[in-house]
Amino acid sequence: MSIYLRICLSLLVCSSSLASEPKHGFAYFGKLKYDKDITHFGFANPDAPKGGTVRLAEVLTFNNLHAFVDKGTLAVNVEPRLGAIIYDPLMKGSEDELGAYYCRLCETVEVADDYSWVEYTLRQNAYWHDGEPITMADVLWTFDMYKTKASMTWRAAFRDVERLEQTGPWSFKLHFTPTSEKSGHLIIQTAVFTPLPKHYWKDRKFDATTLEPPLGSGPYKIVEVDPGHKVSFERVKDYWARDLNFTRGMYNFDRIESNYYFDKSVMLQALRADLFDFYREQDETFFHTAYDFDASRAGLFLRETYEMGVSYGMHYGIVLNQRREIFEDIRVREAVTLAYNFEWANRVYYHGGLARNNSYFMRSGLQAKGLPSNAELALLEPYRDQLPARVFTDPVDLPKNESSGRNRDTLLRAHELLCEAGWVIRDFVRVNEKTGEPLTIDFVVSLNLYERSLTPFVENLKRLGIHAVIRKVENNLMVNRLRSYDYDATIRKFYTYLIPFPYRMRQQFTSQYADTKNMLNYAGIKNPVVDILVEKIAESRTEEAMNTAGRALDRTLLWNFYLIPDGHPVGRHLLYWDRFGHPPIGKEHINWTGFPQLWWFDEYKDARIKTGLAKLNKQ
Repeated sequence: MSIYLRICLSLLVCSSSLASEPKHGFAYFGKLKYDKDITHFGFANPDAPKGGTVRLAEVLTFNNLHAFVDKGTLAVNVEPRLGAIIYDPLMKGSEDELGAYYCRLCETVEVADDYSWVEYTLRQNAYWHDGEPITMADVLWTFDMYKTKASMTWRAAFRDVERLEQTGPWSFKLHFTPTSEKSGHLIIQTAVFTPLPKHYWKDRKFDATTLEPPLGSGPYKIVEVDPGHKVSFERVKDYWARDLNFTRGMYNFDRIESNYYFDKSVMLQALRADLFDFYREQDETFFHTAYDFDASRAGLFLRETYEMGVSYGMHYGIVLNQRREIFEDIRVREAVTLAYNFEWANRVYYHGGLARNNSYFMRSGLQAKGLPSNAELALLEPYRDQLPARVFTDPVDLPKNESSGRNRDTLLRAHELLCEAGWVIRDFVRVNEKTGEPLTIDFVVSLNLYERSLTPFVENLKRLGIHAVIRKVENNLMVNRLRSYDYDATIRKFYTYLIPFPYRMRQQFTSQYADTKNMLNYAGIKNPVVDILVEKIAESRTEEAMNTAGRALDRTLLWNFYLIPDGHPVGRHLLYWDRFGHPPIGKEHINWTGFPQLWWFDEYKDARIKTGLAKLNKQ
């Protein structure tokens, strides 16, 4: 074999090892569920009829339709990262897979083996709503806008992209910075890249708000704007992707109207009066008390709850700040945790609509259950002397209390733990056995909801002799307190996602961010085992490895009692007039209702509602 041939073969081997083959999508783990020749996604109904109008409502206002500036208040359904219907991104996520994205504007996607770059090839039949084709010129111009004139949130979303290289008439590479963490998250971040029409913006200010409907490429376009009150979208009849297999069965309504209300009570009256069709209720009290009216009892108006395949993370938790001396002792943290009666709060405040957060990764593969598996033990065993013994011997579920009375048993156990930690009762006051200093806890919050949730908890702490106080502060002061960790305890949400973002986990849980201000490590966690397990998750290349490390981390966090877990919604509450059809909801990984993209208007159901309302009005 000649030297020249050997060099050529060597180059071929090297180049092939740098990237996978071009594909019709990207899967974070393993293979894509759907091949490129499918007729439609399994979660969509290919026979769904087109037509009809759906009316939505929001409790807010708007003064901007341009999603790429940090000014004004943006209308719904125009932000690409939140599912805009007027734009198409490079790829769209699958609704029944974990971390899978399929080509929309791109024909193929190719990923470097070391995640140093991703290459996209555009579809050559895609065009803007004005008929102009979507070209590489639009892509190049849009990338420049992302980097120079777009909002800080868009700039941050692409901060890991160092440069864009055009590799062909219809293809380009996004090169990631040398310092970016090379993982599948980088590819997912670029999936939302949304080209904008260069020719449209040529004579317009890109960094200003606007109420002029922007030119898009998606299945809908804006056709009516009543500033602050209403935005109407119309299905694009000649939408370029209308026959694409990855959109079949989607975008079925001819018209989508978004109505805006300043007051929720007024909005609810409008819903009862059939002035709009659909609302997702997130307040358990409202869901269980505000929708009992004639049309609901007649089956014309539906109240339904669907368990979605989403990871809530910890959702809500009461953070115990270890930067405070009182919470340095794990026995004190456990005692305070035992004093919280979740079952009572769930019955009285939430009508039983919440389930206890016995995990930082609720309803995901990273959630620890029962006793540790052999794979988890293999990760944890080297650090046995640095971990609470119960990490190895006990299930993670917290003890349950009586929902109708005082949690006497858990309070007694809390008293024992406090005494062991040197906090004893003198004259009905919990004091330090050596110094006589009283045990005091300040809960700092800014929302009425949090204040209400903490009130019965504070009463329980007082029964233990603890001087507990709720300090409600205005929002700006709360932000400053969070930035400087100026609180004994507070309530925060902890979202960890089905595939956790490494940088977010580090900010939430690791030692390097415990003393850095304005980060997410609100509990001040400094635990070398936690640091190691977070990195195990970050470096995982298989779903099994990620889940194993996640469960080990879950046990470590829970048995250290860094926060008091509250609850997460049992499901998502949908309220709607029964004039629609939809595919099955609540399948694995599906983390939303598919509304309005997968639903459709049913003429027969609509006629039934009109007849039913006419009868009710005559009564």
